[in-house]
Amino acid sequence: MEHVNEIVLVGRLSGEPEWRALSGNDQVAVWRLIVEHRDARSPQDGIDTIRCVSYDPTIQAGVRTWSHGDLIEVRGALRHRFWRGPTGPRGLYEVEAASAVLRLHPAPREPAQKEDAMP
Repeated sequence: MEHVNEIVLVGRLSGEPEWRALSGNDQVAVWRLIVEHRDARSPQDGIDTIRCVSYDPTIQAGVRTWSHGDLIEVRGALRHRFWRGPTGPRGLYEVEAASAVLRLHPAPREPAQKEDAMP
């Protein structure tokens, strides 16, 4: 059997996407998705916050239109990045997006209306 590294996530954007400069004029888009568990044993186990990235300018154009709370679908591969920090070796897991699309942009909430006081 061949090795396979394919990830499909559908979740809510946990904040505004971030942009990090790379060498030259390139940049990487970084965002986090909140993905709910169907079989959570407790509320603390009920969600995962998953870091996603894209180096692709075509995907990044779509990312620029996203807002906190949007429902996003990401397809890509799990990556484990390593580097040396001031306290020694460091590492993190992230999903490198091969595609990322907005599935739902929730309607803005209406401000709460005050009830008129009775005379």
